[in-house]
Amino acid sequence: MKKIFVGLFVFGLLGACSAENSVKSTSSSSGGAGALACTGDKGVKPAESDYCSSCTISATANPAKCTNARPVDACCAFVAGPKGSVARGTGLVRYSGSDATVNLACLKAPPAGGASKTVTLKGNVRLFSSGDDSKNVKIEIFKEGANGAVGERVGEPVVTTGDDAKNPPTVDTLLKKCPQEGCKFRAFEYPNVPTETPLIIKTSDASGGSQWAELYDYNIYFASSAVDGSNVIKYDPSVVAATDLNTVASAAGGFTVKPDRGLLAGEVHDCGDVRLSGAYVDTDVEHESDVFYFGENEADPLPDKNRSQDGTSKLGLFGMLNMKTGVPVRISAVGNYNGQMVLLGTYTVQTFPGAVTALSFRGRRPFQK
Repeated sequence: MKKIFVGLFVFGLLGACSAENSVKSTSSSSGGAGALACTGDKGVKPAESDYCSSCTISATANPAKCTNARPVDACCAFVAGPKGSVARGTGLVRYSGSDATVNLACLKAPPAGGASKTVTLKGNVRLFSSGDDSKNVKIEIFKEGANGAVGERVGEPVVTTGDDAKNPPTVDTLLKKCPQEGCKFRAFEYPNVPTETPLIIKTSDASGGSQWAELYDYNIYFASSAVDGSNVIKYDPSVVAATDLNTVASAAGGFTVKPDRGLLAGEVHDCGDVRLSGAYVDTDVEHESDVFYFGENEADPLPDKNRSQDGTSKLGLFGMLNMKTGVPVRISAVGNYNGQMVLLGTYTVQTFPGAVTALSFRGRRPFQK
């Protein structure tokens, strides 16, 4: 998972361009977005990106310099110049905002972290699109390692079952592919989870079969301030049906999933954890398809090829296919807000053969100094 652009006049006010890294634009001072073009190898840097000013271009970066198609240097990952402005996703079931005011307060400075404590994670395993019961899902939690690697495992794996007493389900009727009586999202408990720690939550098929694909959910961070009086933190991880991978790949432009490559998907949220439309995303690692953005149907999320020039829809969803695995992947999101192009988020992940790497941007995190 997003980006945005401004005219040359606005860039001048921001001080975002210099003689060395300026871009040319056909935009007018009235705010219309025009084509951006590189000057030399340097790209324009969005506002609110000072905290990653010391980043370096990866040895595996592609592209490794500014291009006219991707002229924005978003923390050493080049992104397309955005159009329009970001807006909050309203009227949604999940990660929706009743207030339309975009919250980007955490971009200037991240929220302060607290003292780490060990808690119990409780939630329900949600289905991304297909399936009718999130049973037989294996849940594992890991600390993030260096350069997006999977670090040491936290606690012991938990498996959801079809036993309503052991894993009571929440019945959900949102998804189009659910049966008439609704899908079952199984409850679980996972003890000994640290707060104030960057985590990865992995879901997979508990039987080692092919019903559920492996999914690595990055940028999971539980603040100690959010822990309730029972020493519980709540979060609903997702599981992806294996059949969804090729469904998404086909909808993105007739692609197929390569078993030795990884998939990347995610959402762009603001600092209030509400989805954003109008964001642009890209990575410093090559992907077979162009970045694709999903349409606005929350009940049946699929790529919408008509959004390639508009960025994320109100669902905030984006994706990339068939990426090289086993290397750090810098992923960044940009967008226009109040006349500025800003860095909405940046993160380093890795992708895994035949698996989905998921990342939801939630602004600047406490550990991103």
